[in-house]
Amino acid sequence: MNPIQVLIRKELKVEFRSLQGLVASAMLSFMILMSLRFSVIDSIILQNSGILWASILLTGLGLVTHISTRESERGTVDLLKLAPITRYQLFLGRMVGSLVLLWILSTIILVIYVILFGNPFAENLLLAYLIVLIGCTGLSAVGTLAASSATPLHGGWMITSLFAIPILLFTVIEAAIRSTDSLISGSSDFELAFMLLIMYNVAFVTGGAWLSEISD
Repeated sequence: MNPIQVLIRKELKVEFRSLQGLVASAMLSFMILMSLRFSVIDSIILQNSGILWASILLTGLGLVTHISTRESERGTVDLLKLAPITRYQLFLGRMVGSLVLLWILSTIILVIYVILFGNPFAENLLLAYLIVLIGCTGLSAVGTLAASSATPLHGGWMITSLFAIPILLFTVIEAAIRSTDSLISGSSDFELAFMLLIMYNVAFVTGGAWLSEISD
C-alpha cells in the first residue's frame, strides 16, 4: 500500500478511536457560533459569511494542533521519520489525514451555522459547501506544517496559531470569504475569488511538501 494511504488510515483510526479532537472542536465551534449569534447585532455582519469562516479557522487550527501534539507526545513523529518514506510523503499523509477530519468538522460547523443564522446562500448552499471543503485544504497544509514545527516546543499550540493565522487570514480565508459572500450578494467577483482560493491552496500544498523535504 502507498505510504501516504497508510499515514491517512493511521490518522483516521487514531482519531476515530477516541474522537477527542473532533468532539472538542465541534463543541468549541458551537459555542463560538452561539456566542456570536446572540452578541452580534449588526445585520450586515450577520448576513455575510465571515462568522462561518472565523469558526472554521479557529477550531480547525485547534484540531490540527491537537493531532500534531498527540503525535509529538507519543513519539509517533520520531518513529515515522525513521520509516523508509520521504519527508514529502510524510507531510502529505499527515496533511490529508487532517484534511479529512477538517472536512467532517467543517460540515458540522456549516450545519450549525445554517441552523443558527439561516441559509444566506439560498440555492447556492451546495456550492458554498464545496468552497468550504476547498478552503480546508489550505488550512490543513499550513496548519500541518506549522504544527509539526512548533508542537515540540513549549507553548507550541500558541506558536502554531501565531504563525498560521496571519498567513491564512490574508490568503485562503480572505479568498474564501469573498467567494461565499459573492454567492450571498450575487456579485460577479465569484470567479476571481474562487480562482485565487484554488491558487492559494495549490501553493500551500506544494510549498509545504517542498519545505518538509528540505527541512532535515
